[in-house]
Amino acid sequence: GVTDALEAINREARQLKRTGVDVVVAMGHEGATAGTISSPTGPAVDIADGTTQVDVVIGDHTDFQALAFRPNGVLLTENKSKGIRFTRIQLVVNTVTRAVVYKTANWHKPWDIGITPDADIQAEIDRLNAELIPIFSTVIGNSSVAVPRSDSCGQSSGRTCESLVGDLTTDSMRLTYTTDFAITNSGGLRADLTCPTTDNASDFCPAYAPPPHPISRGQVLTVLPFGNIVVTLSVNGAELKTMLENGVSSMPNVNGRFPQVSGLCFTYNISVPAGSRVTGAVRQAADGSCTGPAIDLTAASTYTIA
Repeated sequence: GVTDALEAINREARQLKRTGVDVVVAMGHEGATAGTISSPTGPAVDIADGTTQVDVVIGDHTDFQALAFRPNGVLLTENKSKGIRFTRIQLVVNTVTRAVVYKTANWHKPWDIGITPDADIQAEIDRLNAELIPIFSTVIGNSSVAVPRSDSCGQSSGRTCESLVGDLTTDSMRLTYTTDFAITNSGGLRADLTCPTTDNASDFCPAYAPPPHPISRGQVLTVLPFGNIVVTLSVNGAELKTMLENGVSSMPNVNGRFPQVSGLCFTYNISVPAGSRVTGAVRQAADGSCTGPAIDLTAASTYTIA
């Protein structure tokens, strides 16, 4: 199962210190999500503030720049993602006391000016692409409408409202495994399902004029690129509510935990505290409308979910 990150970090740090390690740097996939560079907030900040015997915490994933000395002396840093910046961290250790006496970090912008790609590596990439193109470019379906990643609220990565790609993905999960409901987190849906209308020579889609909108094997794998596995289980109504509450707990912030669902429609109010935002749920009717009977969100009822 998934363990608590802070407990794991502190346990490992204690063990490292017992073996004589002078400096401990913790790096993970949690990041800062709000605030300022010097006063950030978010999961990485909570972790940094709770660590013991750790000198530096390096955040990631949220594409947020942070550089802050926390009250416990930990240096927290995170840089912009996808190679936009990289961070240089400098630590000075007193070789007598074996303590870190100075720590700092700064950001650098990478440049590729004057750099020639390695011919052997480029040749291997070209060879692999030549093998993949005919496989991934195979059109496996068509849609009368575009099926974008963006949601009905206009958020480009589909992380604040219902999205067509979320509807289709969860409908597929529910119908394939014949469960009452299906839920997937928006953060796992990474692309439009239908091919872009503007032709791109580097993608796995044909040039076309809609309708229809073709769906290539490459687009399907781009929507769900992580080797996703569907899990089916039974939950009671209270557990189902907890899952939905988690999905809307970070709103109005854009967050990958926002739930795309099938088989149910739920209502929520983000003006009240997280954990008590879901106000109700109904079954989705056969025509897709939110007109089915109410769902019991207490422990008295049991449902199957994918």
